[in-house]
Amino acid sequence: MNEDKLSFVFISILIIVLTIVYRNPLLLLLLVIVSLVAFKHGKIDIGPLIQKIPFFNNSINLSSIKIEDGYIQKGNEYIGVLLIYDIPVDYKDLSENSLRNSIASFYKILQVGEQVDIFFRKKYVDSIKYKEALLHKAQNLRIIIDSDPSNSKAKRELEIINFLLDRISEGEYPFKYEIYLLIHSKNKERAIQLAEVISKGLEGLNIRSRLAKKDEISSLIFLSECKCNKISIPSQVPFLTPFSVDKLPKFQLRNDGILLGKDINHGIPVFWNIDTSENPHMLIIGPTGAGKTEFLINTSLQLSLNYSVPIVFFDTKGDIKQRIIKRGLEVKILNPLYHGISLLKANNIPIQVRAMQIEKILTNSFDLDKIHSSIIFKLIYDTLEDYYSGKISYLNWDVIDEKAKSMLDEITYLYISKMIKIIKSLDHGGNLVDYIIHGLNVIDITMIKSETLRKIVMYTVITDIYNKFSASVDNGTKIVLVLDEAWTVLKNEKVDYPLVADLVKRGRGHGIALLMATQNIEDLGEMSSVYLDNIGLLIFMNNGDKEFWNNVVRRFVNINDEEIYNNLTFLGRGEALVRFLGDPRPLLIKTDVITS
Repeated sequence: MNEDKLSFVFISILIIVLTIVYRNPLLLLLLVIVSLVAFKHGKIDIGPLIQKIPFFNNSINLSSIKIEDGYIQKGNEYIGVLLIYDIPVDYKDLSENSLRNSIASFYKILQVGEQVDIFFRKKYVDSIKYKEALLHKAQNLRIIIDSDPSNSKAKRELEIINFLLDRISEGEYPFKYEIYLLIHSKNKERAIQLAEVISKGLEGLNIRSRLAKKDEISSLIFLSECKCNKISIPSQVPFLTPFSVDKLPKFQLRNDGILLGKDINHGIPVFWNIDTSENPHMLIIGPTGAGKTEFLINTSLQLSLNYSVPIVFFDTKGDIKQRIIKRGLEVKILNPLYHGISLLKANNIPIQVRAMQIEKILTNSFDLDKIHSSIIFKLIYDTLEDYYSGKISYLNWDVIDEKAKSMLDEITYLYISKMIKIIKSLDHGGNLVDYIIHGLNVIDITMIKSETLRKIVMYTVITDIYNKFSASVDNGTKIVLVLDEAWTVLKNEKVDYPLVADLVKRGRGHGIALLMATQNIEDLGEMSSVYLDNIGLLIFMNNGDKEFWNNVVRRFVNINDEEIYNNLTFLGRGEALVRFLGDPRPLLIKTDVITS
C-alpha cells in the first residue's frame, strides 16, 4: 500500500513539473484523472486531509453514526426513531374544546423524553390526478354499496373519500407526508422504551406510529427523496402548523396589573396593566343590566388600591356612591352645587387658551352653532383681558352680561343672557377640583336635573383636571376619571370643539386615565372612531342581538360565526368579551367583583 502511495506521489510530482516546463495548464487535468482513479481503487485516503479543513472538521463524523431498526447511535448518545404513518382525524370535525385538548395531549405525550425532535417530510402530489383517482374509487365503492347495503367498511371508506373531495374543492392541496419523532436518550434500551411509550400515547389520540426501519432512518438522515406513501391534506395535520387554535392576545398584555376576571375558556386569571397598555383608557359597551357599573367600580377600586391615585367618579344616578359605601370604603362626596365650579378663573392658563376652553365647554353643553360660539369666545376673551390688564377690578358673569348687552343686538343678547343666568347658578367662585383627594372621590350630580347643567359640570371638571395634571408628562398614571352613562357627554360632543376626545388622545402623556361605560356604539357620537382607536381596553358585555356582534363588534375583534351564535349571544350578567389595543384577538371573561 505504501508503494502505491509513493507511485501516486511520484506521478503527481512529474505531472506538475511537466506543467511548469511546458507551461500547459491542461496537463493538470491529467493529475485530476489520476487522482480520481487512485481514490476509486483505494490507493489513496483523503480522510486526514478533509479533517484538516475547518468546515469538515467541525461537521458530524458519519463514521461514528450507527443506524439500526428503531434507533440511531451517535457516539455515546442513542436516539429512538418513531415513524408516524397515519393521522386519520380531521380537526374541523372536532369541537374547539376537543381540538384544544387533543393538541395539548399531543405535546404532553412528547414530554416523556428529555429531547424530542419532530421531522415533517412533505412531497408534492398532482391534485388533479389524485382527485380523478378518488372519483374513480368513489364510483367503485358506490357500486359495492348498491349491491351490498350492509357493507359498513365500504360506507366508511366512501365517507372518507367524500370528505377528501370536499376539502380539495375548498382549496386544500393534497400531499404525501412522513412524520418522524427522534427521542434522545443515554442508552439504547431507554431510547426504544421511550419511543414505544410515546407510540402508545399517540395511539390514544388515534395517531398511528411505529419504530422506523433502518432504511427509513437512513433516508431521513441523508435527506434522500421522500418515499412517502400516506397522502393527506392540511386539515389532517394540525399538530404541525405554526398557528394556535386559541386566539389568545399577547401574554404581556394580560399577565400583570389589575385583575379583570377569569378567562371562561381556559380558567386562567386575566389582568390589565394600565402602565404598559398602549393607552390607559377603558370603554365598556353593553345594555342596561349587563353589569357595566359594577365592573367600572371594581376596576376603579383596584386602581385606587394599586396606584394610590385620585379616582374621580361622575355619579349621575346616585348608585355609584351607594355601592362604594356599601362595600365599607371611604369616599369623598363632592357636590358642585355646594363646592361650585370656576369657569372664569384662568388658573395660570393663558387667557386666550382659557377663553377657548370655556367656548368648548359652553358650545357642547348648550349645543351652540359656530356663530354663537364665536360670540361667547369674544365676550369671554375681552372680559378676561380687561380684568388681567387692570381695566376692571372684579370678574364675574354679571360683567360679561353687561358687556354682551352693550355689544349685541336685542335678540342675540336675550339668548346669551339666558345662558349666563344658567351658568351663574353653578359658577360662584369655588373650584371643585381643588377638593379632590387621593383615593375615591364621587362628584354627585344627582341633584342637578338639567342635562345642560350636568354637562357644564362634567366638561368643566374634566378641563380643569387636564389643566392641573398636564404640567408634567410621562410620570405614570396620576389620576383616573370614571364616566358611567358616558353618552351624556359623548353623544353630542362637536367635532370642532372636542373636549373628551382630546383627553382620550392626549391623556396618556399626562398620566390621565379615562374609564367609560355606555350602552351603544352610537352613543359615542360623531367621533366614535377617535374613542375606539385610542381605547386601551375595549369591553363588550352581554348582548343577545346577533347583528350587534356581526356588524359592530367584528370591526374591532377577530370573532367567527360559531363564536357569535354559540357563545356571545348567550353571555350572562358580568360576562364580557375583552380586547386589548394593538391585538384584535379577544378574551371571553367572567368579570371579577370586589365585595369589601
